[in-house]
Amino acid sequence: MSTPPAPTPTESRPSPWLTMAVPIVVTLLGLAVQWGTLGADVRHLERRCTIAEAELTRISSAQSSAATQAARIEARFDGMERELSRLARAVERLTDAPATSARSVP
Repeated sequence: MSTPPAPTPTESRPSPWLTMAVPIVVTLLGLAVQWGTLGADVRHLERRCTIAEAELTRISSAQSSAATQAARIEARFDGMERELSRLARAVERLTDAPATSARSVP
């Protein structure tokens, strides 16, 4: 039986740091990818929030405008109701008044 030859001094073995560095680098790259993905998600959510806030502002403005317009319409209806009431009283007075026509003159 022969013994294996002794390693020559020119033959180098990998550093233990190299075997540890590879998993560390892979882990750091994975974390960087996750961080980038989270950053993109945050930007997307910020855009959606901005859009939602703009839509809410638009709806609030439209609601305020609609409330103002409703108040104007209500005021017009009140005016029309008063005018109809006045006209109804005038018609009632005309129907209750004795007819003054040529035939009714003695």
